Amino acid sequence: MSGGNMAVRLLESDGKSMKIEFEGVPLAVANAIRRLIISEVPTMAVEEVLIIENSSGMTNEVLAHRISLIPFVSNIDHYVPPEECTCGSKLGCEKCVVRYVLKAEAGDQPMTVYSRDMVPEDPNTTVVPVSGNIPIVKLAPGEKIELELYVRVGRGKKHAKWQPGIATLYESKEDAKKRILFVESFGFLEPKRMVLEAIKILNKKVNDLMRIIREGEQHA
Repeated sequence: MSGGNMAVRLLESDGKSMKIEFEGVPLAVANAIRRLIISEVPTMAVEEVLIIENSSGMTNEVLAHRISLIPFVSNIDHYVPPEECTCGSKLGCEKCVVRYVLKAEAGDQPMTVYSRDMVPEDPNTTVVPVSGNIPIVKLAPGEKIELELYVRVGRGKKHAKWQPGIATLYESKEDAKKRILFVESFGFLEPKRMVLEAIKILNKKVNDLMRIIREGEQHA
């Protein structure tokens, strides 16, 4: 893709990571895209944990923290951040929350609770842990946990648990005028979607700034 003296080329992509070459793109613009990927591209993670019972050796705070760091495949086309939802409900609605239940009890033998043990309220939801093999807690015989989990949309600038992946920008070895953007996904979104969302956010910020300047000129 090119325009004027600017060119963007896809160098590598495998679904988990991608490399994009920028030529003639101002450093500030390329770096803005990198920063927006990390801080403002929306993803979905467990924001709230309601602990009904926890007799494990792990404290409530640590258990909740571990669960909140599990990446979820994010349907950001269907769900909105709670602060942008019109439902006005603390618990949320079908537009701003996906509810899960986690119940496990060890019998005579110790057991490990995994991310696959989290059960969604809606069995057809596409918002699921990126892997079912993420260990959460080990239960000794007779120990039990029961929790309600609320998965919501958030952004990395609010908490690192919503950071969609890694984004780095560096000079091309072949040509110092060219810069390479390397993007690696944690599993929330595909790398291509991460980049496109960042560009969309940047475009909105520029348009908002232009509107404010125009309004200021009209009132001057």
